[in-house]
Amino acid sequence: MNYLGIDIGGTFIKYALVNQQFEIIKKWKKETKYFLTSDEFYDYVCQDIDCYELSLIGVSAPGVISHLSQVLTETSPRTKIMYQTYINQEIMKRLKITTYAINDAKAAGLCELKLGSAQGTKSSAFMIIGTGIGGCLCDEFGVIDGHDSIAGELSCLPFDVVDGKIISASHFASMSALIDIYNQLSLYPEKYGKTICEKYLNHDAIAIKAMDKWVTHICFVLNVLTLCYNPEVICIGGGISEEEWFIQVVQDKYNELLPKRFQHVLTTEIKQCQYHNEANLLGAILFALSQK
Repeated sequence: MNYLGIDIGGTFIKYALVNQQFEIIKKWKKETKYFLTSDEFYDYVCQDIDCYELSLIGVSAPGVISHLSQVLTETSPRTKIMYQTYINQEIMKRLKITTYAINDAKAAGLCELKLGSAQGTKSSAFMIIGTGIGGCLCDEFGVIDGHDSIAGELSCLPFDVVDGKIISASHFASMSALIDIYNQLSLYPEKYGKTICEKYLNHDAIAIKAMDKWVTHICFVLNVLTLCYNPEVICIGGGISEEEWFIQVVQDKYNELLPKRFQHVLTTEIKQCQYHNEANLLGAILFALSQK
């Protein structure tokens, strides 16, 4: 019997058919579309799935997800229709297969804990950098949810106060933030973080300045994780984490900005996530297996 992983994102819905040895047999994806009702949305998610020899489904999705799989917060424009729905029940109602859902960043963290860069650790933290940022805390047993399932929610970590309002870390440490920082410095705006990274690697002065400021913001988040939890490892994920140079830049800045009183005792490591595009899918299945 095989397992199915479903990763619901704001741009794409990804799928992976996985065997019991955790080998991916088949992967596919489709665009996340706007729907006016949650019934239409879940019909679309479950459309064209072959349930033959399928024993379990793990779902990775954005937002705060309760232990009963209720989506407790609104997310991106195309997925906010899931708000207040119960993912497990919606999928099982359509596919008749046992289903368990987990937050996407927590799925990625669980994958790295069980299979990847945090394997064998007793404490680990994860920062997933994308359009926004996601986070996860783990101990040796698995994901730490917290009392209200919001432990590790880095997207809302307070970063600054502007006009009496708290501005979250997502506004400063996401890939979108890099684009904003660069465009504030340049007369010629860029749309994509990848282009800015290429300019940085080609020694463009503005890109270098923007990158330094952005990585400093990222290290603010890493410092908070270090000082509040002091895990054995902090793993960085998301598309940008696949770049070895980026991990090294973050590591150097992290070491530079650590409080001097702790530098001689601190052993927390910064690591690159081992699983990238598959992390959410595999983590969702691992979570589902742990709930059986």
